[in-house]
Amino acid sequence: MNFLTILFLVCLGLLVYLIVKKNIEKNKQEQKQKVSELLHDLKTPLTSILGYVELLKSVERTPETQEEFLGIIEFEAEKLLQLLGSGLSENTDNKEVKSATNCAKVISLICRGLSPDAKKRNISLSYSCDPDLYVDFEENKLWRVISNLIENSIKYNKPDGSVEVSAASDSDYVIIECKDTGIGIKPENITKVFKRGFREEKKLPGFGLGLSTVRKIVSENGGFIQLESEYGIGTKFTLKLRKAQEKVEAIETKSSISCQP
Repeated sequence: MNFLTILFLVCLGLLVYLIVKKNIEKNKQEQKQKVSELLHDLKTPLTSILGYVELLKSVERTPETQEEFLGIIEFEAEKLLQLLGSGLSENTDNKEVKSATNCAKVISLICRGLSPDAKKRNISLSYSCDPDLYVDFEENKLWRVISNLIENSIKYNKPDGSVEVSAASDSDYVIIECKDTGIGIKPENITKVFKRGFREEKKLPGFGLGLSTVRKIVSENGGFIQLESEYGIGTKFTLKLRKAQEKVEAIETKSSISCQP
């Protein structure tokens, strides 16, 4: 074996080593990102559960109200298990089959779940939605998108502020809006808010993952997201999601909710 052959084999071995090392580092980074996103998504149902447990302990409740609150806690606990299951599954990269998802169902459950947190911050949370609106979107992913937007609108709001969520439709799309009277976004940061890790208010807790995840999910499902904000006045996010071609059985939901549970 001559010198050139040995040199070639050494270079080839080094190249293979560098490729393997790069792939290992990439996989570690991807796993770290998945864990961070999972922790971020777990915050919403945990916030809801703790809020309703606190409400149940605070004053005497009627049996009907207790049953309603326990039902919400049960739903949020199931959502926790779903998130943990999908986050820890080895098949998280597999594409899920889209289905007709009822917007009113998802929006109402999220608003009811986050209402104790809004009430604690003295923020009015309300929504209006046609109960017969369906989008071509997997339900868990729609839940992640809308819960992120509403949770941010509550977190970055001001005392005595408000969050309004609405859903309507045109010929091809369902239009979902989340509007708040919060701190708003500085003009120079408008183009940064969808970047991973960005937070408008650094002193508030969070991972800075929500809006980057929202845009990714919406884009992957053929939708669009638009941002309008005035610093010190408030912010509005608008989602355009494709209508479902086939509708499933409608589920009864309230058309509005007050933050006075």
